[in-house]
Amino acid sequence: MSLDVDGAVRVALRLLEAEGLDKLTVRRLATELGVKAPALYWHFRSKRALLDHLTDAIVAPVVAGLPSSGPWLEWLERAGFALHTALLAHRDGARVALGADLTVARALGEFAERAVGVLHEAGFPIGEATRAAGVLVHFVLGRAVEDQTRPAPSEEAAVIESDAFPFPLMARGLRERAGSTTDDDFRYALGVLLAGLEVANRGRGG
Repeated sequence: MSLDVDGAVRVALRLLEAEGLDKLTVRRLATELGVKAPALYWHFRSKRALLDHLTDAIVAPVVAGLPSSGPWLEWLERAGFALHTALLAHRDGARVALGADLTVARALGEFAERAVGVLHEAGFPIGEATRAAGVLVHFVLGRAVEDQTRPAPSEEAAVIESDAFPFPLMARGLRERAGSTTDDDFRYALGVLLAGLEVANRGRGG
């Protein structure tokens, strides 16, 4: 009987949510599916290959929801925020996507491809458009990893107020930002990145 790869990916996603990335292995998935590990290695040669399929499943809804066109800054903001949200919606989702092979994690590749198209249409030379799209993807992935390892607000506040926290200016600033959410902080950081791209585009008369 042939293995249902899509079904195996759905089970792997469930295991990821329940047990986390560190405990997810091809062998663990085989046990859950009630098959021998070699049956799975035919489809997932390694844990990285399995994670590539998981990345594709996580990012596919993002790509499906992207508009086909629009003002480039608005498009990139919407796309970046959607990708960040999707990664954070799954336990260890950002770590799953780090280092993905885009020939398997096709949805992430399609996300980047569409960003390149939007940037190129806005006037970025194609080489620079690919570079800028890569910056966007890598920024979102890295920021999502940090956000998924960030302490809970109550824990973070306790650290800031502790005598062991030796950075008074940062403590003061973080207290002023009390109540700021992960989404707020990400949107601000994404805005800084996009502002840089806008300046670069204006420098070319775009």
